Amino acid sequence: MLRRRRPEVPDVLLAPGRPRWREHLAPAVVILGGVLVVVLVGVAALVSRSGRHPENDPVAGAAAEPTLDQVPIPLPSPSLSTSPAPINAITVEQGTVPDSVDLSDEGKVDWVHWGEEGVYSLERDAGGNFAILEGTPDAPRRRHTVSPERFRWSGGTPAAGSGGATSGIRTCGAGNGFTLSAPATPQPRKLRLYLGVLNGQGLLRLKLTTGGKTVTSRLDQRGSSLRTAKYTVSYRATGPGKISIEWITEKSFDDDCGGVALEAATLF
Repeated sequence: MLRRRRPEVPDVLLAPGRPRWREHLAPAVVILGGVLVVVLVGVAALVSRSGRHPENDPVAGAAAEPTLDQVPIPLPSPSLSTSPAPINAITVEQGTVPDSVDLSDEGKVDWVHWGEEGVYSLERDAGGNFAILEGTPDAPRRRHTVSPERFRWSGGTPAAGSGGATSGIRTCGAGNGFTLSAPATPQPRKLRLYLGVLNGQGLLRLKLTTGGKTVTSRLDQRGSSLRTAKYTVSYRATGPGKISIEWITEKSFDDDCGGVALEAATLF
């Protein structure tokens, strides 16, 4: 008859006294700690490589969120620059008349001369389209040939040209004179007036039909010689209109014929 052999038990377990379980637990703790260290090192490496949290990684194929420096900053729309609206303005500059004046060269838009062929004659630019106009003549009206300057022109009508006219017209007595007009627009214009006075005081009065202030200037002379002056009038209007010119004898110093004279005008 066979006997079943009992399993052999290690001597350490059969030793008398309290069980020595701590001696077996210590190696397990060491192994578990090593595993945890390896896991933690791996996680730290992944985080360090990515530089950000996994949930912030963009999905492949999806558009990435723009950073702050990539976001366009809306700018205010540039305002349209507008030119200031033209105003009714007139400025006058008085000067000395040159010894010789070429009217056709100076008057790019129009020019006129008075008195070369008679008391009521008006020589003008044949292509000036009557831009400069004289109002209805008033009596008394006289022709003179005592201008200290000479006026030249070409391309005129009815007198085609002149090499140096000294003629003009004049009036006598306080309150008498001449009226003229020329076109006014929002674009700046210049009108040059060649005026005179003999034994009297003349009043130049300028006004735009579109509004604004009246501008005045005075010229006087005592004696038998004709005093002349050049007036350069710069003007512009708020719209289409005219500039009105009055050259009136304000005072007469001669009972016979003291008053103002009119010689030429140019528009440019």
